[in-house]
Amino acid sequence: MAQREAEWAQQGTRRAEVEQRLTAFAVEEAIVTFASEHPDLTDEEAIAALQSVQDAVEREVMSGITHEPKGEGRVKELALRILKNAHTMRQRIGIPHNILLARVARLLTQRALLLSQRSRDGQGYLRAVRVDVPPNSLEQVLERLTAPAS
Repeated sequence: MAQREAEWAQQGTRRAEVEQRLTAFAVEEAIVTFASEHPDLTDEEAIAALQSVQDAVEREVMSGITHEPKGEGRVKELALRILKNAHTMRQRIGIPHNILLARVARLLTQRALLLSQRSRDGQGYLRAVRVDVPPNSLEQVLERLTAPAS
């Protein structure tokens, strides 16, 4: 029984890791797609959008009321794009819940700050994320995840 409980706990841990990675993919896909449409986007703007998403989602968790992300111009546009990707995923595969989305936004903000500090041109994070995530790829990933097993 103890072994089965340990196996079950491990499966829960693996599932949480997969859900976190998928959520991070959706967030970063929104950023990469937006950056492909706005080539002069900076790490600073991407970081501000991530922080705005985190703040809006955390306020929603606490109050139960949907909050619009703060920010102006492209920062707000990008934050809304990130939330749209999260909503699309939630509709199609049931994740991310808001607590997971807030956590991922916080983790990606930390990653973005670190990568941005390592570059002189304000594009370190955006350069790195472009390597990992193709623009306009969320739909393809969701189709693969929801395709019937053959």
